[in-house]
Amino acid sequence: MGVPKFFRYTSERYPCLNELVKQYQIPDFDNMYLDMNGIIHNCSHPDDSNPHFRITEEKIFKDIFHYISILFQIIKPKKLFFMAIDGVAPRAKMNQQRGRRFRSAREAEKLEEEAKAKGEVLPSEKRFDSNCITPGTVFMARLHEQLKYFVKMKISTDPLWSKVKVILTGHETPGEGEHKIMDYIRWSRSQPDYDPNTRHCLYGLDADLIMLGMCTHEPHFALLREEVKFGKNTQRATSPEETNFYLLHLSLLRQYLEQEFISIKDKLPFEYDLEKIVDDWVLMGFLVGNDFIPNLPNMHINNDALPLLYKTYLTVLPTLDGYINEAGDLHLERFETFMQELAKIDKEKFQDTYADLKYFEGKTGRRPNDRERKEYKPNNDETFNVNIDDIKANKPDDELQALINATQEMFVDDIELDGDDEFDETSDEEANIEMEFIMHKKDYYMNKLDYSKVTEEVLADQAECYVRAIQWNLYYYYKGCPSWCWYYPHHYAPYISDIKGFKDLKFDFELGEPFKPFEQLLAVLPASSKHLLPTPFHDLMTDEDSPIVHYYPINFETDLNGKRNDWEAVVLIPFIDETNLLSAMIPCYQRLTEAELQRNTHGPILVYNWTSDNMGVALAPDYFPPVQECHASEQAVWRTELDVPEDQLQRGMLPNAKRDFVFPGFPTMRHLKYQTCLKKCRVKVFDQPSRNESMIVQVLPEESTNPPLEKVASELLGKVIWAGWPHLTRAK
Repeated sequence: MGVPKFFRYTSERYPCLNELVKQYQIPDFDNMYLDMNGIIHNCSHPDDSNPHFRITEEKIFKDIFHYISILFQIIKPKKLFFMAIDGVAPRAKMNQQRGRRFRSAREAEKLEEEAKAKGEVLPSEKRFDSNCITPGTVFMARLHEQLKYFVKMKISTDPLWSKVKVILTGHETPGEGEHKIMDYIRWSRSQPDYDPNTRHCLYGLDADLIMLGMCTHEPHFALLREEVKFGKNTQRATSPEETNFYLLHLSLLRQYLEQEFISIKDKLPFEYDLEKIVDDWVLMGFLVGNDFIPNLPNMHINNDALPLLYKTYLTVLPTLDGYINEAGDLHLERFETFMQELAKIDKEKFQDTYADLKYFEGKTGRRPNDRERKEYKPNNDETFNVNIDDIKANKPDDELQALINATQEMFVDDIELDGDDEFDETSDEEANIEMEFIMHKKDYYMNKLDYSKVTEEVLADQAECYVRAIQWNLYYYYKGCPSWCWYYPHHYAPYISDIKGFKDLKFDFELGEPFKPFEQLLAVLPASSKHLLPTPFHDLMTDEDSPIVHYYPINFETDLNGKRNDWEAVVLIPFIDETNLLSAMIPCYQRLTEAELQRNTHGPILVYNWTSDNMGVALAPDYFPPVQECHASEQAVWRTELDVPEDQLQRGMLPNAKRDFVFPGFPTMRHLKYQTCLKKCRVKVFDQPSRNESMIVQVLPEESTNPPLEKVASELLGKVIWAGWPHLTRAK
């Protein structure tokens, strides 16, 4: 899922990033990686809005094989083909998966009910439950066996496949697909024989692949993805032959980012380093929210959050003594300075709310009471117990009153020092705004985060939780999963102005162990998908005496929380308590069959190579003919074998990488003189004019005299040249 709207926003801001794939002009790639879950979803439920749609398992497997074959055929990797399917995810991801699966089950049921209400007759066979695309289900186990057969068949029968190493890391191997790819790239970079000029192509739909690709610091890296149709009623192409594919060039994004932040190049009190600016750019991307952390209040991409972050960065960086994200390690003091500057946005956004409050007061002659603000809920946590009637009477608690008093004293002191009467009214107004702002934030924590009393301890805990989440994210992207059991414990993030006082925090993540597949299934599935689990676990989700039945609400609320689309809403379901979940499961294990117990284990990564030896007949599990002469050798590698000790991690761009060497088909803005500026030009991106600013690149004319046309013609006619800067297409 990644970061909603990030892909479109980045493509609009930097219009040359995406290049339509033309069969005859594809750059040479050494390694190709597939983030497979997008393919599995596309081939199994291409149209979720149609309750009549039905598909057989055979058709799903055939379509997946076909899709993989087409992608391989487009890119034709020279050395490595890597297929990664999501295994068991870290707990931090499971909360988002849980919300998504609860919502998709409810939407599917609603569509069927609406169709029946219209008198439509639905097919008798069961619809495909997309929630089965989760590790540990029968469907995923069968798909894994089919993919093993498919790889052996392709290596044995297709000359292009026989030339490359093929790696399959399936649902049995823990980790999200794209992060298993990153783990492999990190491991490769730490090997002594690694070629720093390896050309990578990564296929996948998630916008966070842009950030993952950038934080590898590999100079030759592109993302492959289908053309995205934006807007209403856009029908998605179902077969790969009907699909346009685009390459998004990260080498070009690096040069665009250089232009984005070029104005501070000569203002820094330390060495300017584009690779380190890229790392800080990745960090800024986390602040608009991702799969692991909710977005900060007022930080929405469609409300210009990213330009605001960039502007703040340009202001703050020259005042610091170094970069904020040091290759995955968060420099807390510098980050705190950045957040304090960013916090001004909280106040600015509140001015609008304050205007509404004053309007209400002007119309009614009184302040809105708590019911007109929000309905508060008392907290279950005893440390925050407070008399709810006090809140109903709108009495500020002691801490809040002290804060308001301090604020008023501060402004009163200012007035006395100034000694000028004309500022009295303004200062009163500022004190009022400050007080209202504090009340407004208190309201947010009580209503959204269910605190019945907002104390300094609460706010300090909120700040610590959030900063810890940012550091977990950075470790995850740059070094691998730092903790399988950590997760962000709230549905909402704190106000930016409350994220402070954390510069002395110490981070100590406990690595722990990934969940077993059935543990994850029970943690992320709604009760309506209980058929995807072995029967002994069903009652845990539905029996009213089950110790964990409260984790599976049939009715639940969603909160748009400033977003526009239903799929972006926060799904308000309770977080799973790991201890409760695991202890409730223990009695069920003895009733599992041997095959079910096997499905609940972790498995290795499979590495395939062509061999001249005849390995015998490779049988297909179902549907397909056997391979009479198999020439694929299979080797099992366990994920821990790819762990890289911290002292062997290669940070930043490798020293012997050829930064200035241009491979054919890898675009660059070098060679020509140009200048850039940001402006709203309604540049057409994905068939729609952009609504935001775009970076316009203007090529500067050469200073030389204009030679006669005949001279130019005699020099160039019949020669192979590079046209279409910056994409540099070969032409004659």
